[in-house]
Amino acid sequence: MARSINKKRVEEKAVLIAFEDSKSSKYYFRDLLRDKKLTGQVILVNRDKGQDPKRVFEKIGEYKNKNPNEVFEKEWIVIDKDNWSKDKYLGVMERARKEDICVAFSNDAYELWIILHFEPLTRPTHRTELNSKLNTIFLERYGKKYEKSSQDIYKFIIGFQEVAIKNAKNLVKQHHRDYGKIDPEKNPITMIYQLVECLNSLYDKERKCNCFPMVDM
Repeated sequence: MARSINKKRVEEKAVLIAFEDSKSSKYYFRDLLRDKKLTGQVILVNRDKGQDPKRVFEKIGEYKNKNPNEVFEKEWIVIDKDNWSKDKYLGVMERARKEDICVAFSNDAYELWIILHFEPLTRPTHRTELNSKLNTIFLERYGKKYEKSSQDIYKFIIGFQEVAIKNAKNLVKQHHRDYGKIDPEKNPITMIYQLVECLNSLYDKERKCNCFPMVDM
């Protein structure tokens, strides 16, 4: 009985996610959905490379226009700060706020989220250093380098999700201590943990799906 109730609950809650890249983060969430048996309930959008934040945002509208009969409880975009201009980066977050779209952003890059599965990181770190640190971690633990294009990263970090969420939340607390708010321009920060928690919440009606940007951004 409990299993059928859970299945019905998942079917009633659908999520649409658009990505900046067609590899790393998309592969991670593809495997997370398979692991949690959410395939078909959560739609992943992006088959292109090198999308800027504005283009990722536009993909949400494009998908909905092509699929008008699909209704989503939450819509998300996954973006990195990288070298994008303030207008492209913060401008998209403001547009997302107005349209009630959640933003799972990372500053400097998505790889910060992967590192947080293994250790906290509280100082500003460029994406080249993030990749270098991941190479060291993966070589020491698994005898192989971290590959951004690898399709099997999720299986190596699946057991450390709660650690990553805890470390990501500590970065949010650090932002509030240092700046009085979550500042997307300040490195390091990642809100990917909110998207992960949102997907986890599809199994539990008591958990809320919070997301950035907040109204008072």
